[in-house]
Amino acid sequence: MTEQEFLDYCKNQVNGPLKDEDIILMLTAWGGIKHSLGYNKALDDNGISPDQVAQTNDNPS
Repeated sequence: MTEQEFLDYCKNQVNGPLKDEDIILMLTAWGGIKHSLGYNKALDDNGISPDQVAQTNDNPS
């Protein structure tokens, strides 16, 4: 899904005219989605499982 497709989807979920706050919320959500996808891809590219990260965060050195 592209950013434009996501924004179009969000626009279809809103009744009435879009406010600036609506657009900011949509773009913030899109940024969060892309960040999460990038983070998980980086873990995968480096052979790290999310469980390893959770264990490291639970038991910091």
